Amino acid sequence: MKMRALLLTALLIGGAYAMLQSFNEYQQKKFSELVETTHSEFHTLVFSKPPMFGAPAETWVVDDEKEVNELLDFLQNYTIQKLKPEEIDPDDNIDELRITLQDRDGNSLTIVIAENMIIQNSELYYEIVDGPLDVDWIVRFIVSNKS
Repeated sequence: MKMRALLLTALLIGGAYAMLQSFNEYQQKKFSELVETTHSEFHTLVFSKPPMFGAPAETWVVDDEKEVNELLDFLQNYTIQKLKPEEIDPDDNIDELRITLQDRDGNSLTIVIAENMIIQNSELYYEIVDGPLDVDWIVRFIVSNKS
């Protein structure tokens, strides 16, 4: 009987812990917290411009640590919230202006400008809750990094 009570107590504690973790996972947090959890040192920026008026899509890469840090510093001012699976459209092929941060291990954070969204490793979606992003700053940043 004592063993059953012990197992039931362990089950209840485990369930409460799982519920708390699930609740905390979808709480708002600063962008810096997301970067800290990736344990990545981003070294490359990939700019992707969607095709317009029949012109092909344009992509260029910048491997400048100063520029990477400038973008990360800019994003520190924003708060994000993880989207729940039911909030993500699996058929949504986002063809928008984007900036992708990459590290040497292939990890990435993609900032979709018009959607105010951040995508981690093509699978975790976050929305910027205190946006929209400062488009003037982003346009200046993109133009200064255009090769």
